[in-house]
Amino acid sequence: MGSDKKMQLRNAVVPWLATIGYMSLIFLLSSMQLQIPSQLPEYSDKLVHALIYMPLAFLFFVSLRKSGLNKYILLISFLLAGIYGITDELHQSCVPGRDAAVADAVADFFGAIIGSFGASRVKF
Repeated sequence: MGSDKKMQLRNAVVPWLATIGYMSLIFLLSSMQLQIPSQLPEYSDKLVHALIYMPLAFLFFVSLRKSGLNKYILLISFLLAGIYGITDELHQSCVPGRDAAVADAVADFFGAIIGSFGASRVKF
């Protein structure tokens, strides 16, 4: 394998490792029972969901771009992050003390569209 091929492979692998690592962090946090302080405003957890899924969509976008995909990256990164949000809600439904909510998944998708769009504005 030539040095250009090795560099191209490394340029694709590193973002995917970061994406998978971030997904693992989300999974780990979703596995924990969390105590939400009562003094927080109602629905503030939706903002947290959006803020967590923005970077995931951004990372998906970068990973796809570095892998050579050039078409529909915004849509694909948005969908991948959003679908991961749905699977995370299903995972939370199996964790004692946690529950799944459609509104949380909607907030995940909202964060994902912002993260995907933000990544599309950056030159890689």
